[in-house]
Amino acid sequence: MSMVKQLDIRELLAQGAVRAREEDCEVLVSQVIPVKPMDPLAFFAYGAEPYAGERSFWADPNRDRILAGLGTAYRVEAEAEDRFAGVEARWRDLLRKSIREPHTHRNGTGPLLMGGFSFDPLKPKSGRWEEYADASMVLPRFLLTVAGEDCWLTVNAVIRPAEDPVSLADRLEREKQDLLSGVPATFTPMESPSFETVEVDPEAWKRSVAETAREIREGVMEKVVLARQLRVEASGRLAPASILKRLQEQQTDCFLFAVERGASCFLGASPERLVRRNGKRFLSTCLAGSIRRGSSPEEDERLGQELLSDGKNRVEHEVVVHMIREAFRTGCDAVEVPEEPVLYKAGYIQHLYTPVTGRARPGTTLLSMVKRLHPTPALGGYPQEKSVEKIREKERMDRGWYAGPVGWVDWRGDGEFAVAIRSALVKGDQAFLFAGCGIVGDSDPDSEYEEARIKFRPILSAMGGRDR
Repeated sequence: MSMVKQLDIRELLAQGAVRAREEDCEVLVSQVIPVKPMDPLAFFAYGAEPYAGERSFWADPNRDRILAGLGTAYRVEAEAEDRFAGVEARWRDLLRKSIREPHTHRNGTGPLLMGGFSFDPLKPKSGRWEEYADASMVLPRFLLTVAGEDCWLTVNAVIRPAEDPVSLADRLEREKQDLLSGVPATFTPMESPSFETVEVDPEAWKRSVAETAREIREGVMEKVVLARQLRVEASGRLAPASILKRLQEQQTDCFLFAVERGASCFLGASPERLVRRNGKRFLSTCLAGSIRRGSSPEEDERLGQELLSDGKNRVEHEVVVHMIREAFRTGCDAVEVPEEPVLYKAGYIQHLYTPVTGRARPGTTLLSMVKRLHPTPALGGYPQEKSVEKIREKERMDRGWYAGPVGWVDWRGDGEFAVAIRSALVKGDQAFLFAGCGIVGDSDPDSEYEEARIKFRPILSAMGGRDR
């Protein structure tokens, strides 16, 4: 990797072309430009036509960092079980052969990958998810990074030995100027089309819950997370940017994400962090055990205390805490875990919450921690291998990326991944919503079905602009 003095994109590409020819390889060229404040959702929405199928969006719960990516400079995909290591190896190889400007801007600028991973690479893929590889991370051609009042635009290109740097520079410059002059100051969501919801095999799902609970009582395993789906059929096209806008307004304590591939967009508002790396520090979230929010402050408080004292939910939560603590201990020092959970209130539902922190040992990378942690008992069950096998057996649907890791990693190795729950796969005038419930020995099928219904509400509300 080479760092050069402040140059424009033409000079950077010229240097990259020389190296590409000399070393007969692809060379990453990247430039970071401070820009005037821009609305990241307006940026994302503006790319709907010129960058159709190539858009990404990410916002952390505090909105301290928002990323919007358009276009594809480079894509890393994998289908194998070693997908995390495979993505990391290709990313590190590309970074070693890169030319970029030195800059001191915060994490989330410069070259970075955005995307995610499927829940289970061994599950046969359905046609619905055919555009989403088991691992698919993209280096955006244009990346907008917003942190408070500060904005940066990163321009990325991968130049090949036979490529003309002048024509590539001309094209990038035209597209950049179009973005800087064309993106509106704010984004106004489209009016929502009317829609109907279609329950998918509810009685079959309840039977699976009852059968799984019986097997858990018999000691086959401790917990299995069974997911179900809800189909939405709308009277017109569902616009991902408009759904994200409403999620941003309504789900103020959640991660927002969108990953577009082809004619589909997988998006959601997740309350659950899988893992974040900032320098040497790792942070994960244990989020398991849930109950609805109250209709008044008094009822909300009562329900929260009920959750804190509920034996089933406390056991479910402790299983997750134990697994994440042990995973951290394999890659981190100074692992810290509070003794008791607290309440995490998010929109229509509240959860038991325990943070886990640690200091990275040499060689422990963000993606290696993602591999250690996925799937947590909150999303798969416990023990991990047996519960995932049971999910393959009991779930009739293909989860695809639902409950998989989704997020970003930058050239420093910093980044963050959330768990892709409270999510939907949007395609034209249809959407497929997913929600899961942790099944233990005393789980009641009707109660679990109702819990899943509550978990659908954030996405349904964002699709309709109101609580349906």
